[in-house]
Amino acid sequence: MPLHPTNLPDQTAPVSEIHPLHPQITARQATLNIGTIGHVAHGKSSLCRSLSGVNTVRFESEKEHNVTIRLGYANCKIFTCESCPEPHNVFSFNSAAADPKCPNCKQILSLTRHISIIDCPGHDEYMTTMLSGAAIMDGTILLVAGNEQCPQSQTVEHLQAIAIQGDKPVVICQNKIDLIAGQVNAAEQNMEQITNFVKGTIAEKAPIIPTSAVRGLNVDMIAYHLSKIPIPDRKLDQSPIFTIIRSFDVNKSGSKPENLSGGVVGGTLSQGILKIGDIVEIRPGIIEIDGDNIKCYPLKTKIVSLKTEDNELNYAIPGGLIAVGTLLDPSITKSDRLVGQVLGIPGSLPPIMRRLKISFHELQTSIIPTGFMALTQEIFQIDQSILLTVSGCNSTAKIESVNFEGGKIQFVVNLTDKPVCVGFGTYVAVSVKNAKLQSRNWRLIGYGVIVNDEEIYKEVFIVDENEVK
Repeated sequence: MPLHPTNLPDQTAPVSEIHPLHPQITARQATLNIGTIGHVAHGKSSLCRSLSGVNTVRFESEKEHNVTIRLGYANCKIFTCESCPEPHNVFSFNSAAADPKCPNCKQILSLTRHISIIDCPGHDEYMTTMLSGAAIMDGTILLVAGNEQCPQSQTVEHLQAIAIQGDKPVVICQNKIDLIAGQVNAAEQNMEQITNFVKGTIAEKAPIIPTSAVRGLNVDMIAYHLSKIPIPDRKLDQSPIFTIIRSFDVNKSGSKPENLSGGVVGGTLSQGILKIGDIVEIRPGIIEIDGDNIKCYPLKTKIVSLKTEDNELNYAIPGGLIAVGTLLDPSITKSDRLVGQVLGIPGSLPPIMRRLKISFHELQTSIIPTGFMALTQEIFQIDQSILLTVSGCNSTAKIESVNFEGGKIQFVVNLTDKPVCVGFGTYVAVSVKNAKLQSRNWRLIGYGVIVNDEEIYKEVFIVDENEVK
């Protein structure tokens, strides 16, 4: 049975032959995750809409205040005209586009990249949401409003947040250039501010593109630079690890039992390949907490469908937001009940942990007061609550112990809401609420690495691998 939509190539190639640029992959699935970051109201959602044709502001609360609150996702395809000269030979279309023609010479365009755009909220109240998106980005577009001073507070914090994940490509969008068109030297002065701001950061060598996202001005140049971003090693030969960021029940109220579909989980693959028919495990699964006693029941099920936006898939590789249809009781997956859990092949997933030992590294930014290290003993206290962003999901924790020896900080935390399935060496973002930082919201102050320590990771709860609920 052909996959929907039928105007796109079917997925018939053997799994052993597929790779991120295989035509049957890129035609249907995004293979590169690009985040839009920057201060509130600098045009992130507008740029997403210009590139993809999709409005990422979808929820009523967002529309009411005209502000992004949750992570928005939109796929777009980047096509190149082989007959026209660079750089004005690159164009973006929505993910359903099959064989568009060059608007200049009318030749059929070649598909270069299929990109998933992650639209992050810019308001500081939603910084934790931005951090969860940063964990899956392969590159970023940093938006800076040309009609405001640079940098603004969230411009600084967002740039620091993406640096936690390593040195990844950045494209800088000097947006709203149309609003200062009549002001002498305004664009040049703003450009100089941007250049000075990014010195010494991962964005120091990033191209700076003057744009107007709402007018579509120079959006093709953004697409051109996105087409040059390399696709990371996806480790397709390794066991799949799929982080769940949404879960839901797709059945309409009143559906007859014989017409019910199994639960669906949405998320991102960090490595490996998922295929229809795979038997998979979800960890931690169903969690029972009775005081200090925790019992986890990992869920085992079968993949019956794979989908990204409106495109059906036979197999999925890392990149974009994937919906995985299962045989699970939909009551288990409804209302995001499995958010933060991990899906993969049984026996291949990381351990389930409630206590973590973390080696901490502070951020050096203008948003953190001078002499921050002198404040660490006040910030990191026993029983202090902190927020950890682990594999794209936020978890509150309480500090059990702290070690400040040798100019380094290590602490042990106990997750207060639920255990996590995470591997050693994983990077986590660390946020706190503290009067010394003059913040009533969670404030990003640094990152940590999960350290392997046998004393910490003794089995403190029961994981029953055989009993499945």
